[in-house]
Amino acid sequence: MNFLYTFISLLTASFLFQVSVADARQDSERHRFQSNHMGSVFTIVIYDGDVAAAKSAADAAFAMIEDLNQIMSDYLPESELNRFSASASSGEWSSLSEPLFDILQQSVQISESTGGLFDVTAGPLTRAWRMARMMPEPQLPDSLELAGLLQQIGYRNLLLNEKDKVGQLAAEGMRLDLGGIAKGYAAEMAMHLLREKGFPVSFVDAGGDITLGDPPPGRNGWEVAVPLSKRNPELGYIMIQTSNRTVTTSGDMFQYITVNGVRYSHIINPHTGLGSTAQQQATVVSRSGTWADAYASALTLMEPEEAMELIDTLPDTEAILFRNNGDELLEWRSAGMSLFILGE
Repeated sequence: MNFLYTFISLLTASFLFQVSVADARQDSERHRFQSNHMGSVFTIVIYDGDVAAAKSAADAAFAMIEDLNQIMSDYLPESELNRFSASASSGEWSSLSEPLFDILQQSVQISESTGGLFDVTAGPLTRAWRMARMMPEPQLPDSLELAGLLQQIGYRNLLLNEKDKVGQLAAEGMRLDLGGIAKGYAAEMAMHLLREKGFPVSFVDAGGDITLGDPPPGRNGWEVAVPLSKRNPELGYIMIQTSNRTVTTSGDMFQYITVNGVRYSHIINPHTGLGSTAQQQATVVSRSGTWADAYASALTLMEPEEAMELIDTLPDTEAILFRNNGDELLEWRSAGMSLFILGE
């Protein structure tokens, strides 16, 4: 059988992905929609014979994503997240919407499992690094400034009461940043909505957090290409095949700053307040879009062996990690990751 392969190039905040889709049916049955949310281009692909129904479902998914953005953005002054951050050290409990409580609760759980290397209370640090990256000649925060920022961070000061769905920020100056988890959460929720509307053969690309539904017609799964190195394009890419999972890659391939000859990742280590210098790239494949997004970032801050040990404790979650070591690219895999890599 001859298949038509269509490659959708997705330039993300971190990586260039390609989703390879083999279409065994007519082109008109594959529908692609795009909309801007959360600072990224969201792409929804739906396989169905009714383009009007597919568009209606995609529009509903985009509307839900924007609703989540209004809740979770740290850029929008009046977002629910920023209003909650403004209550820091007030001693007051704030009522939280179901989505915000859910993502904060999952964030704390991920913080605990990573020893705090994933921490949504790192907002003061990420804001400082955003400013540094915009400078013509970026500079690191001085030691006094860095010490002050670190005092404002700590997921243990994010207090949540599940019974009443309320939260409290216990330390002065705390500021939340969901940039490492919100898009994965949004893509997962959007895929749930598409399923509820009768479109399981779909995928949602949240600017690189790719949540996949049932396989496209005539295929065993969706294929996601992950480049191995920007510095050495000849290394090529790995092709991951899967369905009903999220694939997320994180690292410093595209976003970093160089200060005094040292390359610092945009992913900040909450323990040190500095961007990682390890030049690691992690790809996570998980049933949970929220987990895939958050753990992909955290793994880039961990020693590779420790990272794989952690992933092997998580249900329905696998990972592959690469580290640039001069001209050599080192690789580590979780126990079940090879099952998702084509050509092996």
